[in-house]
Amino acid sequence: MNKIGLPHTIPCKVTGTGGSCRIRLIPAPRGTGLVCAKASKKVLEMAGIKDCYSKSMGATRTRGNFLKATYDALLKSYPYLTPDFWGAPNFDDHPFIIYADKLMEPQEKKP
Repeated sequence: MNKIGLPHTIPCKVTGTGGSCRIRLIPAPRGTGLVCAKASKKVLEMAGIKDCYSKSMGATRTRGNFLKATYDALLKSYPYLTPDFWGAPNFDDHPFIIYADKLMEPQEKKP
């Protein structure tokens, strides 16, 4: 019933650093897949990301720093609220409708 659907990618462009290595994760349309290096692809698959572009800079051959940069970029994406964290909508009546009877009663005048 959710028209938006489950999140399949990162919410926005994020950059992570590890040593001299930097990676930028960019949201991609559905069905694109992971367009990135093999090492970062494994980390993103474990995180549940299905569609994402990436751009890396610096000494990416140092695999430890490259994976640390990927992990850092993922950490920066988690503070954003995606539709699966929104929760159920609150469709209660407006307070004016709930307390209409009380609002319609005449006010007592204080002497």
